[in-house]
Order: sequence, then structure tokens, then C-alpha cells
Amino acid sequence: MFPQCKLDHILQGDSFSGHLGSFFGTVWDNFVYVLEHSFVSLTGVVLLLIMAITFVPSKVSRKKRAIIGIIHVSAHLAAALILMLLMELGLETCIRHKLLATSGYHSLYQWYRSVESEHFPDPSGLRARMEQWTFGLYPACIKYLMSAFDVPEVMAVTRSNICKNGIQALSRGGAVIYYASIFLYFWVFSTPVVSLVFGSYLYICINWFHLHFDEAFSSLRIANYKSFTRFHINRDGDLEVFTLAVDKVPREWMLDPDWDMEQKQPQQLSHRRKYPSKWSAAAGQQDPVNTVRVVDHFVIRQNEKPDFVSSNGSVSR
Repeated sequence: MFPQCKLDHILQGDSFSGHLGSFFGTVWDNFVYVLEHSFVSLTGVVLLLIMAITFVPSKVSRKKRAIIGIIHVSAHLAAALILMLLMELGLETCIRHKLLATSGYHSLYQWYRSVESEHFPDPSGLRARMEQWTFGLYPACIKYLMSAFDVPEVMAVTRSNICKNGIQALSRGGAVIYYASIFLYFWVFSTPVVSLVFGSYLYICINWFHLHFDEAFSSLRIANYKSFTRFHINRDGDLEVFTLAVDKVPREWMLDPDWDMEQKQPQQLSHRRKYPSKWSAAAGQQDPVNTVRVVDHFVIRQNEKPDFVSSNGSVSR
């Protein structure tokens, strides 16, 4: 599917709408190619679809989960195809304007050698001796390091070779280098796009389907609206559950002087003290001790009373 060697119909349109129509037509053709001919891409799409469907909360019906998952995956797939085609168009434009793929894989090294010979002459032949002493490692290391950092040139030259001679003419190592280079740039471009797609998915699910509240709320990283649960077993053996919540969490804290002044008994538990915490909010109206409230309280009754064995061996309930 990639590289896309035939993009003339997109670049030679008469109007902006013509360019746009040709572009999205090519995106659709690539989507059909993924479904009909590709194996690796189709496997990835199927796995992503399974993950997207299972990610939808189970309280939703299976039909609705499947529809939401398909729409979610379709958005990701459309974004991926559009980004890949934009990268191909960018490379094609640079190649046509002779900004890339002008002198092979090592154009940056050749430029470096020309600048070096012009501004840093070597009348004593030190560079030649260094090359001889290092068995050719001195220029080779610089050459291939520059090639590794000149990723766009590697992408453009390899793409030109593939479009000219076919993918079969590319060695396994060359294919690995080419697709690794593509992946690096695609990762940079796709990260904000994927975040936008997933954020839009959470936004729509919260507002229209009332789903994924935990995932969306945690991603917002809001410090306020904290809650915790406490359990208490009363004398009857019933379990009382209290959920306590604080709407506003203080941003600034200070040492509580009352905690220092309070006399502490050895082995005394902190929750039995009058001032259990060493810290208090800098603003008294935001202190959680004053703002905490019980938002939920329920009791789980004991089903059966436990058996108690008395000292004389009799059993009582």
C-alpha cells in the first residue's frame, strides 16, 4: 500500500475542490485495499476493533457496543490513512522540487566533506592517516551517523528507488530501515491526532451515551472532588459503609500548631486524637476537616448470627 508512487492525479487538480476530492478518493481506495488485499494492516484493524468493542462498558447492549466500537476504529483508521497520505504527498513534493533525494543516501555527509575541505584544509594529510590508522572507521562512523540523523533523505531516496524498481529490489535491511524511518515520523504526527480522536470519543460518550465517566474524569487530572470509603462493624455485627467526599482540595498546607501542643499518649492511635493530622489547610475555609461531607451511607446486615461457645460448653446464638 505504501509508498504511494502515483499521486499525479492529486497534485494536478484544477481547483482546491478537485485536489480535495482526489485526495479523499485515494484515501478511500487505500481503505478498500486494506480490507481486500492487506494482511498485516487488516490484522491490526481487527485487533483494534476487538479492543475498542471490549473497551465499551458492559452495561451497554452488544449491538450498541459493536456500533460504538466500529465508529471509534473507523475514526482512527481514517486518521491514520490521511496522515500516511499527507506524508507521501510531502515527500513527493520535496522530491519534485529537488529538496530531497538529489544525491543518494549520504548527501548530508557529502555536504559536510565539501564544507570541511573548503573551510578546514588538511595540508599535512592528517585525515588520510586517521582513516588508515582506524581501518576506515573514522569517516565511516561519521558517514552513517549523519545518514541515521538525516531521516527525510533516507525516506525520500528509498521511496524513489521503490517507485522506480519495485519493492522487490529493496533488500530486507533496506525495507526495515525505510519502514522504521516512516514509523518515526508517523509516530510524531499521529500522537496529537490519536489523542484528539480518543478525546473526542470520550467527550461524545460522556455527553450523549453517558459512558466512560471514570476514564474521562481521570484524564482531566482534576485535583478536586476527592472521595474515600470507610467501613465500620457495629455491635450487632452489621457492616456500615460511609463514603466521604471533599469538593475542593486545598492547594497550600501548613503545620498545625494544635497538633504540636496536644499531649500525646504512648501507642495512641492518630484517629483517637483531637488533632489527628500534623497538617492543616492554609485557608481555614478550605480545610477538609470542615468541608468533608458524607455523600453515601448504607448498612449491610448480617445474615446469620455467629455461634458463641460458653465456658460450660453450651452453644448460644
